[in-house]
Amino acid sequence: MRADCSARQPSVRRILLVIAVALAFFGVFSDEGRAFWGSTGKVLPIIAKISKAPEVLPNDEIVRLARLAGEAKGTARVGEELGRLNLPNEVLEDAFLRIAVHQGRIARTEAEGMFSRLTGVPGFRTTLRKVVGNSEVGTAGHLYELRLADGAAGRGMKVLGIGEKFDDGLKRAPTDIDVLLEHGRTTFAIEAKNYAPTTLMPLDRYRADLDSLVAYRKVHGKRVVPVFSMSNRPEDARYLKLLRHQAKRREVELIFGSAEESVEQIKLLGELR
Repeated sequence: MRADCSARQPSVRRILLVIAVALAFFGVFSDEGRAFWGSTGKVLPIIAKISKAPEVLPNDEIVRLARLAGEAKGTARVGEELGRLNLPNEVLEDAFLRIAVHQGRIARTEAEGMFSRLTGVPGFRTTLRKVVGNSEVGTAGHLYELRLADGAAGRGMKVLGIGEKFDDGLKRAPTDIDVLLEHGRTTFAIEAKNYAPTTLMPLDRYRADLDSLVAYRKVHGKRVVPVFSMSNRPEDARYLKLLRHQAKRREVELIFGSAEESVEQIKLLGELR
């Protein structure tokens, strides 16, 4: 009798294993909005469509493009491929957001919120394209811009543009105004930098960016408030003093903090005017 029971046990284990595998399989594949099963058997970040447009790219194409974007000059190649498809802007925004999610650059929930608040904003898609490149520093910087814009939109401010081209007449080529916001009767022209507290931005580049903001105000009128936003306050006290001095003499608001903290400070500036 004992021998008979022990002979049955391996069979029971196999049955339970088959059931567990089946449950895992159907749990993953029953809803494409939950997850994507990678070729290695690992559950990857959720990359199902965000946009409701019918032309959105399938998951396997998003995975392929995400890998391509991580290669040398991959961002340009991804842009070329998507450009040939002649897709609507909303579908391209969806594609770049899902690529970023698959790469682990941004969480799915944040991507969904960003899409709902920023879709159609000038520069949103082109900035997303920069996020999915193979430069960690570049990705972090452009994500800071997007999060600042997204945080402002979530607090009732109007996002006029992200990475808007502007010829300040000072540089050899047009520069970017990283984020343009409108709050009441005030427009905020923002230069956004994501630096570690120990990183010292070259002062000549800092002054050039300040001058670009001042030039934008001269062109667009006194309703424009130029803002230089840095994600972290520099640890070097002397360097910080220099930054504040250069900003004050040009009447540029210098603020520090995360994207959310910067938005709160910008909103307060608008309420005080």
